[in-house]
Order: sequence, then C-alpha cells, then structure tokens
Amino acid sequence: MRWSVMVVSILLALGGPISAASAQTTPSTLRCRADAPFLSAAGTVHTRALPYFVEVELTLLNKTQGGIRIDPWRFALVPDQGDPVSPASPEQVVYALGGPGPLNVGLFGFFGGGRGSSFGVAVGGAVPLNLSARTIDARILRAGELASGASLRRSVYFRPASWPAQFTLLLDGLAVSSGAGLPPIELRNCQMSFRPSEPPVAVTPPPLGARTIVLSARADTGPVAVSVSSVEFTRQATTLTVVVENSAEVDADLFVAIGETRLVDNTGKAYAVRMLRSDLPDRVGSRSQGRGRLVFEPLPIPPAVISAALTIPGVRVGAEAYDIRLDLRF
Repeated sequence: MRWSVMVVSILLALGGPISAASAQTTPSTLRCRADAPFLSAAGTVHTRALPYFVEVELTLLNKTQGGIRIDPWRFALVPDQGDPVSPASPEQVVYALGGPGPLNVGLFGFFGGGRGSSFGVAVGGAVPLNLSARTIDARILRAGELASGASLRRSVYFRPASWPAQFTLLLDGLAVSSGAGLPPIELRNCQMSFRPSEPPVAVTPPPLGARTIVLSARADTGPVAVSVSSVEFTRQATTLTVVVENSAEVDADLFVAIGETRLVDNTGKAYAVRMLRSDLPDRVGSRSQGRGRLVFEPLPIPPAVISAALTIPGVRVGAEAYDIRLDLRF
C-alpha cells in the first residue's frame, strides 16, 4: 500500500494521468483562471519543474471570429511580494531540465536526477519516470497565432528570486491578426502547493544558438502586398521569410527596393540587408507572387530586441513606385 501511494504521488508530481481510484491523493497543482470577451485562460501551477522554475501550464481558448497573436515574452509573473518576473527562454528551460545537473526535487521526500537529455523522479532503486529534452521542448508556449475557436495547452516557465506563495500571471502582448493590441489578462491568486525552503537553483546560461519565431505580419500599398511568416536570429545574421504579392497587370520590379531594404529595431538601430545571401526574386510577375529570404546584419536575439520595422522602399510597378513598411513584433 505504501508503495502504491508513493507511485501515485510521483505521477502527480510529473503531471501524468491518474485513474479515479487515485482521487484520494492530494494533487501537487493549483489552478487560476480568467475569462475575457476574446480569450479564456486557465493556469495550472506545477511543482515538477523544481528546483529551477515555476511552471504554469496554460490552457487558452480563442473566443473571437479571428486569430489572436500570443507573445509569451510579454507575460509576467507578479508575486505577492517582490518584483515582476519575465519568462525564461525556451533554450534556458530545455538546457536546465533536459541537460546536465541533478534534479533534487525534495517533494514528498522523493529525489531525482542524473545527467543527460532527460530528468526523472526515483524512489529507492526504482527506474525514474523520465521526460526527454524533446518532450520538455514540446511543452513550451512560443509566440504564434491562435486561430478562431481554437484552444492550446502549453507551459510558461519563470525563475523568480524566491518561491512565491501566491502570484498573478499577467498575459500581456496579445493582439488580433491585424496587429491591433488587446488588453492584458490577469490570472489572479495563482498558488504553489509546495514551496521549498531553499531559493531556486541557479541555471547556467545555454550556449548561444539560432532562434526562430513564427510571425503573421502583412502590409500592402497599391497592388503590392508583403508578408513575413518567420524570422530566424543567429549570431551571424537575421533572416526573414518573405512573400511579395503583385496584383497588377504588369511586373513588379524589386531590384532596387531589395538593396535599400532596412530593419530598424525598437531602440532605433538600423540593420542593412545582405544582398549576396538574400534570395528574394528581384522581379514578381503580373498577378503572381515571389517567395524568398531577406538576410540582414544580426539583430540581438530576443528578448534583447522585442520589435523591428521592416521598410522596403521604391517597389516599382509600371511607372509607379511604392514604399512598404511592416511592424514586426518578436
């Protein structure tokens, strides 16, 4: 009997499925929720990510007739005491929970740990219940668009200076597909069911690498429309995936426009396009579209930079020239 209770407790700590027979066991999660006219949000506070992070598993439901853009980098954990905390980066979470280092949870007297690409909770000589780095990565909420009527369940991770007894989760940075902002949502009275006596363990920064963000940015002037579907940040370059649509009866000439294209980040710093590495076609035929990449000098990897303006001046269609500007939010 004692072993059965211990096994069920492990499953609860990891958020795994349990049967009705285990309903007598006290869960290791507490919920908070908020309901706005455009979005419903419910948060489950997990203890399984200890001793590194506070994990809030969010269930989001889009109640509108259009898409809602979600930017978890704009979220904040506001503790009952102390300053607001920004989310940890996906790279930091995967590196900490799926990388080297012991995971001494200290929950219900159990322990877990080891090195490698997974972490687990073990009792005595039992085989740990592992979550791989790939599984952790799949849990993380990333920036994107939630379609009309769609729901999503993903987690956001925070590493405050100390474990909060109670906190508010602020969902900021929400916007409709056109880019117009929506009011933030507050999930109040989120609580941790278990608070260790020790502060969160320090996490070694992960090695710098590429980061790709899915976007839904679009602008049009006259017969020309430009959309950006993704942006990749590396230490060597920043690359935008671009589609140019031409609805005119004549070709659109992009040759000069591509050379003059600029990105200007939210601090006002400008970044020039790298012509030799960009492969966006310099001409788009009548009533057709061209796809390709625009490669720029490297921008700081988010959250060091949170937005940028893309300007493509002088797209020529017949005798007319059009300037295109897109606001990109990372």
